[in-house]
Amino acid sequence: MNAEKRPDTANRSMLLVREVVMTAYSLTGNLSSATELCGELADEDLPEDIQAMAVLTKLHNIAMRRPKH
Repeated sequence: MNAEKRPDTANRSMLLVREVVMTAYSLTGNLSSATELCGELADEDLPEDIQAMAVLTKLHNIAMRRPKH
C-alpha cells in the first residue's frame, strides 16, 4: 500500500468510529452505555473498518425501530 494513502484510511476509520460512538450516544444518552452498546454489537472477527460499518448499520436499524416523537 502506498504510504501517502495510509493517513486517509486512518482518518476515515477514525471518523467512522466517531460516528458509531456518537450514534450510540444519541440512542442511549450516556457515553458509558453507548460504549457498552457498541461492544455488544461488534463482531471482533471482522476488520476494524468493516466492524465499525456493521455496528453503525445495526445502530441505524435500532433507531429506525424506535417510536418517533
